[in-house]
Amino acid sequence: MKPFKKVAAFLLAAVMIALSAGCTPVSLSKEWSYRYGDNELSIGVYIYSLYQAYNQAQSYAQKNENYSSDKSFMDLEITDDDGKTEIAKTWILNEADKITRRILAADSELAKYNITVDTATLDEAKSNAQNIWDIGSYASYGYFNPMSAELEPYGISFDSFYISSYAAMAKESALYEGIYGKGGVKEVSDDEIKDYFNENYTDYSFFSVNLYTTDTNDDGNSTNTALSDDEKKKIEDELEGYVDDIKSGKTFDNVLKTYMEANEITSDPSQSGTEDLENSSIGDEIKGKLKEMKEGTADTLQVGDGDTAVLYLIYKGSASKIADEYLSKDTNRSDVLSYIKRDEFNDYIEEVAKNLKIEKNESQINRYSPDMFFVPVEPTTNASTQDEA
Repeated sequence: MKPFKKVAAFLLAAVMIALSAGCTPVSLSKEWSYRYGDNELSIGVYIYSLYQAYNQAQSYAQKNENYSSDKSFMDLEITDDDGKTEIAKTWILNEADKITRRILAADSELAKYNITVDTATLDEAKSNAQNIWDIGSYASYGYFNPMSAELEPYGISFDSFYISSYAAMAKESALYEGIYGKGGVKEVSDDEIKDYFNENYTDYSFFSVNLYTTDTNDDGNSTNTALSDDEKKKIEDELEGYVDDIKSGKTFDNVLKTYMEANEITSDPSQSGTEDLENSSIGDEIKGKLKEMKEGTADTLQVGDGDTAVLYLIYKGSASKIADEYLSKDTNRSDVLSYIKRDEFNDYIEEVAKNLKIEKNESQINRYSPDMFFVPVEPTTNASTQDEA
């Protein structure tokens, strides 16, 4: 199941940011920070919550006209995604408290409803966490940025990182499924899931053609050159012809095959999906175009200009026609279900976290301030000047 929007924002905010340098080492104490019954969280879990809250607050602070990368923003006013305005330091401390409480709340509710997280899910979660810890989020792009290098100097161990991020998401997903899934105390019916799917999901396929050529020199540096108007028109006419073919009754797969044969392409260049466009990563231009189109139609779309221009052939299918087949797969059904009650679930788990009689080890917690994560960065200046008119 996909992570819920707010869960991902809080639990994995720190995973996808660019890693900073020059951390100030702090204590590696294994003292507990928060406790509910026999369930204790290490101080490292709290520090990671503080770290996540700090980075989220920094993104808000950067919208303040008084923000400067070489000065602490702790005293600046920030406004969060819910429209709440507060001094940054206060917001961070409150948010770190909420994040940490939420971990215990999920454990408490799993026990309450006798819901277990299967071993395979936890194994996968731990494996994913280990990869991020060891090599980072961008290793597939050749950029080595292990989270361990960023977090360990602050006293955050792998176990604390795992408990706070991937394990927490796996547990909340299991709790969500246990409550709203089949047999759950608030089971969402098949009809409600299908209705949501028909109203919110889009079935699509597309492929793209570059309107430029790329040359690479001996040093490995690439240069793009925009196609001539005649070359560009030839591609536009070809793709418009495929649009007409689909209007005449041909399928997207038919025209894709024709395109590949005509251009001697051996690897499928297309991308297809069935998803809620609000949660899609296919690009705003393509999403906007799909929203405009009628089901069962095709159209072209140019994105970019000059030596970055790309022309797309986009087809919008009918989600309702494939609903039964799509939802017959458990993973797809769970995916759709994960969106239907996510706001209700988030409110529920936050309310549980707020009211749970949790013990806090204040003597340990108070040793850590949000300012510990601040690393001054000298503002860059643009040395180039522009001619005055």
